[in-house]
Amino acid sequence: MIVHKCCIVILIITLISLYFYSKKENFKSDDRITQQQKNIIEENQKPISVQLRTEISKILKISASRIHNLIYEGDITLNSLRIDFDILDNNFNQNIQNEISTDEAAKKAIALIINDKFIVRINNRSVILRPILQKNRNKEIKKDNYFNNKGLKDIVEYTNNKYITVPNDESLTNFYTLGFDTNYNGRIII
Repeated sequence: MIVHKCCIVILIITLISLYFYSKKENFKSDDRITQQQKNIIEENQKPISVQLRTEISKILKISASRIHNLIYEGDITLNSLRIDFDILDNNFNQNIQNEISTDEAAKKAIALIINDKFIVRINNRSVILRPILQKNRNKEIKKDNYFNNKGLKDIVEYTNNKYITVPNDESLTNFYTLGFDTNYNGRIII
């Protein structure tokens, strides 16, 4: 009888300890999931240009600082973006890290774009990168779209008008020239 009671007590204690152990493990896994979710949220909050630059640098195996003049257009919900960018030359540190040259990186990027295999992850979406069409590439970017300080624009306009209206006086642009005496008299002609 005592043996039965001891067995039952040991079984109950074992079940209780297993219950607490499983609760503890579930709590730890919940923490890991929330940390992963936090990392995903933080990644999604970065601007698209930063995510694009990072993803392109990963694919081309170069540092993100070498990607310059990144222009993109399109909507990532359609899983396609049109891009254009330049690749800068290696600096000293990048040469030490054996990064590929500008020409090699450009050839790799062009090959990926031509074959529609330039796929990056932006906001947890797979996005195919394609080139910006030539007619869109040559459009001039209006400075007014990015710079809208009315006071400074007025100052720039005023200085441009003043610079244009300055009279051109030949005496202001008449400079002395030095030359050797062609008769070799030892004088300098002014």
